[in-house]
Amino acid sequence: MRSAVRIGARSYSIKKLEPLYMPAARDGDVTDAAASIVEYAHWCELRDRGKDAEAAALLADIAEYNRTDCESTLRLRDWLLDRASDAGVAPRSPQQLDLEDVVDRTATPLELELAEHAGLPWDRTPTQHALGLFAGAIGYHRRENKPFWWGHYDRLTHPLDEWADAADVLKVERAELVHDWMKTAPGQRVLRRQVKLVGHLSNGVLSGSKVKLLYENPAPEGLTKQQPTHRATTSVEIVQTGYEGTLDVVVVQENLRKGVEEYTDFPVATAPEPPPNTKHLEQAIVSVATEVLGGLPELPRTAVADLLTRSTPRTRSGAGLPVVHDNDYAHAITAALLDLDNSYVAVQGPPGTGKTYTAARVIEHLVNTHHWRIGVVGQSHHVVNNLLDTIVGAGVDASKVGKKAPTTHTVVDIAGYSHFVTEADEGCVIGGTAWDFSNPGRIPPGSLDLLVVDEAGQFSLANTIAVSVSARNLLLLGDPAQLPQVSQGTHPEPVDESALGWLTTGHATLPADRGYFLATTWRMHPDLCAPVSMLSYEGKLESNKDVTQSRSLSGLEPGLHVVLLDHHGNSTDSIEEADEIVTRVRSLLGRPWVDPAHGSDPRPMQQSDFLVVAAYNAQVAVIVAQLAAAGLDEVSVGTVDKFQGRQAPVVLISMAASAIEDVPRGMGFLLSRNRLNVAISRGQWAAILVRSRALTHYLPSTPDGLVTLGTFMRLCENARQPNAIPSPR
Repeated sequence: MRSAVRIGARSYSIKKLEPLYMPAARDGDVTDAAASIVEYAHWCELRDRGKDAEAAALLADIAEYNRTDCESTLRLRDWLLDRASDAGVAPRSPQQLDLEDVVDRTATPLELELAEHAGLPWDRTPTQHALGLFAGAIGYHRRENKPFWWGHYDRLTHPLDEWADAADVLKVERAELVHDWMKTAPGQRVLRRQVKLVGHLSNGVLSGSKVKLLYENPAPEGLTKQQPTHRATTSVEIVQTGYEGTLDVVVVQENLRKGVEEYTDFPVATAPEPPPNTKHLEQAIVSVATEVLGGLPELPRTAVADLLTRSTPRTRSGAGLPVVHDNDYAHAITAALLDLDNSYVAVQGPPGTGKTYTAARVIEHLVNTHHWRIGVVGQSHHVVNNLLDTIVGAGVDASKVGKKAPTTHTVVDIAGYSHFVTEADEGCVIGGTAWDFSNPGRIPPGSLDLLVVDEAGQFSLANTIAVSVSARNLLLLGDPAQLPQVSQGTHPEPVDESALGWLTTGHATLPADRGYFLATTWRMHPDLCAPVSMLSYEGKLESNKDVTQSRSLSGLEPGLHVVLLDHHGNSTDSIEEADEIVTRVRSLLGRPWVDPAHGSDPRPMQQSDFLVVAAYNAQVAVIVAQLAAAGLDEVSVGTVDKFQGRQAPVVLISMAASAIEDVPRGMGFLLSRNRLNVAISRGQWAAILVRSRALTHYLPSTPDGLVTLGTFMRLCENARQPNAIPSPR
């Protein structure tokens, strides 16, 4: 570490530091955070009992504690500056940043007026909750973009070892040419080169197909610079990714800009591209919010208003949602949608329950029989294309299914989106992202009978408000118990929550009056389904035994197995766990596997029958290297983000970290219920979880931490114990 101070105490809590710069000790009953929580609960009790004088005195003590905290923080800052001056360390001067790309950061009058109508968060009606969300959504994209620009300017100016972790950031340890500047295709005018970059991805994620390269000064002439002292940048395409030992490898293709001389410099890092323009999304939200404000005190009779108030879906018949008979969810969902009156229906589909198949059957009937115009929106082209493919497979003619490239169906030019929808007298399905459905130039407002939000467990409320302008009704598909909606910003209202997450707030499964919970999985054996069901679905998820018990794997009992290892000091990678993974794969390779869906005869287990899920990208690299050394380089290895939607007979999970003091991103990330759910539920027959014995040897300091630890320990205790699955070594 640089420019740091080490003190003779076991904790760097501000209370432990105060003797250095605030000799007078705190007094009163409230002296630390734990005491403030206890005393606040005591104040609530006094207030509720009408003891106003005692409550006021206690509240004053709590206020004084917080005032002292603020004063202490300021004094600590001053004390640290003094120590830096004593050591000859000059604080970095404030940077003058060019923030032209950042949207104005002030709240708009519309946002403020809606927030005023919403009132205080802890004393709201459902309508006021919705108003708060409409208000918070107006500035959502502005706030989401802030962290990127803060990090971006840090990366242009700060030393590499001071950068915060972020997607697409690779600090280059070694670079080499794959090929020098050249024309790689006939008729190509621009010179290109390919460069192989080796280093560590800061959080193990490449989010897209492009990144920026950062060049240290003196940088090649002609590359983009925000300021003369900043690093230079250029955008490149990612050609290939992989590993060399425990290091990440990224091969990029770099175009030589017009007027720039060929250069031999190598970049020092990669960094993310700026976020896409959100103008149409923001304008769509403003249009919805303006309509809401104009109609107060009543909310408009729209699908998104019903969603935000968590109202039961409004039907033309006035009846509730149709009941499911004989497990025919598609029939019930179709009937519900046909009865909707500008409202929504939600469908929660846990792993292996056939969410996409069910949705495709529903859409096929609505298009072919009722000639509905239907949109399909998702977080990515991959998600949308997957559902479109299934819709065509269900019987919708491919000529009625359109999307801009890439698609295997009707390619719709951006300028032709509007005509594809408005001229579809026999019904149609149009796919796209939130940018398409919020843009009135592509999808005319209100032109769709239904908008299907796929993976609505990862689709923010703010973006749901934006895309809702395109359709009368909404169908929300997904599972908030799997990988959650990812947010970068800090928001005054929970507009970063996913649409399905909002509807299920306070419940592990979707309430029956708001939609349908697909309760039967065709993937997991009952013994593997049971721990997943208890972990994430209140025990409501069941296995289709006729299907899942017809499978068999010789030599391994079905269900969740936990292997405990003794290792120490491992943070994000563990050679011990990697070796155990190799041993387990070897022991099962070639064993007879029967899956009647692919033939009644047993066949030997192959490398493709395993998925290995690691908690950290560094552990992915270690496992890949160990498997390759053992001749097992066809086994798929990755983090849970890579495998959502995948399945295999056996999944192996590596937690990597030895103990809480070694965990870099907190136990909340490592023991995340959502991430464990996704990892375990990739398995059809069994999941083998490999972890350190000491991983759970700690006492959490928060109620949420206690719940997280308790849930993980219960999961492990109810699994098959280590003596039921001894190491083959």
